[in-house]
Amino acid sequence: MGLLDDIPKKGGHPVAAGQPYFISDGSPINSFEFLRPLLRSLDYDLPKAALSVSHTLILGRMFSAIYTVLYPWLNRWWLPQPLILPAEVYKVGVTHYFSFLKAREELGYVPMVSPREGMAATISYWQERKRKTLDGPNIYAWLFVVVGMIALFGVAYLPDIGPVPLLRAISLFFFRSMWMIRAVFVLSMAAHFGEGLYAWHLAKMVDPANARAWFWQTFALGFFSLRFLLKRVKSGH
Repeated sequence: MGLLDDIPKKGGHPVAAGQPYFISDGSPINSFEFLRPLLRSLDYDLPKAALSVSHTLILGRMFSAIYTVLYPWLNRWWLPQPLILPAEVYKVGVTHYFSFLKAREELGYVPMVSPREGMAATISYWQERKRKTLDGPNIYAWLFVVVGMIALFGVAYLPDIGPVPLLRAISLFFFRSMWMIRAVFVLSMAAHFGEGLYAWHLAKMVDPANARAWFWQTFALGFFSLRFLLKRVKSGH
């Protein structure tokens, strides 16, 4: 006899057989409000702007129409996934609540952990996991720094090929001479190397398992990476 057949006062009848039940904590809350304390505890930026469901649906339907036309190529590697679709708007923009009353009445179900206790345990788990991983800036910082350094190297040392002449003309407008452009590049590389060494030194104290990764990331991104490590040092993690 299964566990759900041994419910008190049910006479050994399998009341749960073939029945659907919603199991939840019984505390309905908007998804974004639910995630807010977790995101804040991990130092993630929260959305600062909101878009109404009706306007987002228009955007979702536009993407749906575009990707309907592109249907024959949906599995191609060069075609990115749609930004948002109507179904996702309804999932994210509408708060869904599932009652566990049926499970309580028929199965005697009661939540064993309160929402506050559950969130505290979740925050603790993700904070510990984050301490073991490498923090870093978003893709825009990567593009800005890496593309910028490559462009500066090209302007300073490459011959006149492709976009180099245009970039060199723009650089000369600001720096006035090739000597100055090359000096800026060399000093930038030296600064990145110094920041990488400093990051490696700090990581040895607060995140030794990722010390080498901190060096390379900070060498590539400079202060955009170092500031994440400094924040971790300041918080004592």
